[in-house]
Amino acid sequence: MGDHEIWFAKPAAVWTEALPLGNGKLGAMLFGGGTIERIQLNDGTAWSGSPASEHDEPRIDAAEAASALADSRAAVVARDHLRATESLKRLQHRHTQTYLPFADVVVEQVASTTADPTNYRRSLDLTTATHVVKAVVDNHPVRRSTFVSAGSRVLVHQFVSEAPNGVELRLSVSTPIRELGRELSNGRTAVVLKMPSDVIPLHDEAPEPVVYSDDDALSLQGAVVVRWVHDGVDEAATSSESLRASGVRSATIFITTETTFTAIAASPEGTGADALSRANMAIDRAVALGEATIYERHCSDHNELYGRVELDLGSTTASDIPTDERIRRGNADADGVLWADPGLAALLFHYGRYLLISSSRAGGVPANLQGIWNPSLQPPWSSNYTTNINLQMNYWMAEIGNLAECLPPLFDLIDGLVRTGTETARRLYAAPGWVAHHNTDVWAYSQPVGGGMHDPKWAFWPFAGGWLVRHLWERLLHGGDDDFARDRAWGPIRSSAEFYLAWLVEQLDGTLGTSPSTSPENEFFTDDGRIASVARSSAFDLVVIADLLGMVIQLADRLGVVGDPVVDAAREALPRLARPEIGSDGTIKEWADEFEFPDPFHRHVAHLYFLHPGNGLHPGNGQHPGNGPTTTELAAAASLSLDRRGDESTGWSLAWKLAMRARLGQAGKVSDLLRLVFRDMELDRGPWVGGLYPNLFAAHPPFQIDGNFGFVSGLAECLVQSHDATIELLKAVPRELATGSVRGLIARPGIEIAIDWASNEEGSPDLVAATLRAMVPSAVGEHRVRYAGREVVVRVGMASATIVDATDFTLTAAASSALPS
Repeated sequence: MGDHEIWFAKPAAVWTEALPLGNGKLGAMLFGGGTIERIQLNDGTAWSGSPASEHDEPRIDAAEAASALADSRAAVVARDHLRATESLKRLQHRHTQTYLPFADVVVEQVASTTADPTNYRRSLDLTTATHVVKAVVDNHPVRRSTFVSAGSRVLVHQFVSEAPNGVELRLSVSTPIRELGRELSNGRTAVVLKMPSDVIPLHDEAPEPVVYSDDDALSLQGAVVVRWVHDGVDEAATSSESLRASGVRSATIFITTETTFTAIAASPEGTGADALSRANMAIDRAVALGEATIYERHCSDHNELYGRVELDLGSTTASDIPTDERIRRGNADADGVLWADPGLAALLFHYGRYLLISSSRAGGVPANLQGIWNPSLQPPWSSNYTTNINLQMNYWMAEIGNLAECLPPLFDLIDGLVRTGTETARRLYAAPGWVAHHNTDVWAYSQPVGGGMHDPKWAFWPFAGGWLVRHLWERLLHGGDDDFARDRAWGPIRSSAEFYLAWLVEQLDGTLGTSPSTSPENEFFTDDGRIASVARSSAFDLVVIADLLGMVIQLADRLGVVGDPVVDAAREALPRLARPEIGSDGTIKEWADEFEFPDPFHRHVAHLYFLHPGNGLHPGNGQHPGNGPTTTELAAAASLSLDRRGDESTGWSLAWKLAMRARLGQAGKVSDLLRLVFRDMELDRGPWVGGLYPNLFAAHPPFQIDGNFGFVSGLAECLVQSHDATIELLKAVPRELATGSVRGLIARPGIEIAIDWASNEEGSPDLVAATLRAMVPSAVGEHRVRYAGREVVVRVGMASATIVDATDFTLTAAASSALPS
């Protein structure tokens, strides 16, 4: 269980020591107190506000937007970058809405002594998604187990004591949200809630940061219901308690939440009473079904997703040590964390997959900046969907990590943004198609945020759509069928391409580029030494547009679409599109013009998008048409760009750099980054320095779950790559992970991979064998497989696996050029 269990020898004292459970909608953080279990609840659909936010006044009209945009473009031409930056503030609207905490349920065992429990252990079993606390209280063993069922839509908490006369239990429910009413009867307690109509972002000043409205159409309502079944005697509760019982040896507690949320970008429907009715029905069905049956079904459902992938990085005795202590000891080792305890990499990999399963399931909403777990009414960055890297990173591992079933909520959000962003594109940019900006929420907010006061370096960024639809494309590349291509992918991809075709501006040299243009959250020195963030044709803009135009052309060919004006325009524009360039210092130029930067170590590396998540180092992908740097030159410039940026950064940036270094085949740099990923965040190193909290949540800091998810995709890229029409094995495995095996990863175009490797005499990883099996009919056929500069062509089928080992590969001139490690 060492690579599939997180455990501690003491209760959680703070939130980043608590352990997460979830079913894609209902999230819970378990603190595991010695005699008190605090269950902090979230409902994935519990957000402030409503779709009305998109229409709040003051809202810029088409004429004012056209004036601001024209002024910014003219200023860029005049190299007055400061004016270009300031002009774009006129396009800003308000802020997105906020993901909310929901309720706390506290279950207390009333002890007869004040002595601390002994033989204490709390754990999270990733294979069964079950939280367990074991302790001895008043000289009698106690066991508490908790899980959240996706099928029954309930959290189940079971308490068992070996005290012969039982114990006294007390249960209470509290909430930071406005209460509309409470009910208490027959072992059941319920609270009806009203969500705020608005929550101001944490760092914005406001006299009233949390706002409630008397207009019920402007916010959600909801309910939390708790019911217990026990073998004791119900007692009258005090005013501070919801339920109380004595003589309890066994108790099962069922918890669920409901809201009036209906769908992304749709208005709330019904009342808190309606939500309460649905919650009561779910609880009653669960009680009738029974804990044992629910748990059996829960384990089967969870294992169907979790059990597909297994990473083994060698035997270790470290699993006998509490997880927080493993992190401390690893960081104290002079050779490095993973040299001391390579199993930690497998544990964090499995944990990332567990977290996505727990926070993103069909019928729910996408995993946000904190997944599905948040204790604060004003969480960092509103715990929303930040779309200039973070939301996308949440889902990078869904394909390669064999969790495509977790993608539908993301696709639902894209559909919502198509609806809201169509009006935004027309009004702000006089453009067809759809657009979305730097962040959004479950209401599919699509406009630039900031209220006219925020820096356009992040607030002005009309490229969320172009990046988000790449996930639809990746679904197709990993085996999505023609129905998905036609019914789900075609509309958003075509409409997004339509917007960017209108957004392109002819440059003085006749190429097509963008203006005004930002590069996510970065800024530069102007000619007179001031700081600005708006120029022309950022490398990111060019690559994403080329990527998108290539998508719409290839998708039209697949679907047999002929004579479509958007596709025809894409075919004409793609050869004219400017390419990213290599600057005088040998790095990738972040904008068309060269600048010096106030922060040369900036955390964002969006100008290297072509390296990852794109596949622009390889010809024939549509991302880099026309003349320009060769593949080898781009790779060298990208590597130097990463060197100049430095390794040190936030948790999510470390994960992105990890994936990029893997694409470059630089195992030594992967090793350097892994040291930083596994740092112990009990030591405050500053706001831009990432690592891991005791519960293995990734730190921006503070906690952002994209670092957890990005680690999975980054490490998977070290093991398997398939972005250039070749399946490449073990391209960037660092020496500290030189022996291991993995099964269940998915390569394009839908091939399941298993790999075994072992350390050679020099301590580097050598391939032992790899197994390939087609998961969809379209993946059946011949495929090139590459390893260590050698290739073999194999036929892959569905009925039986194809096995290759190191002796099957022969040297080929087509193999990748090596870069320094």
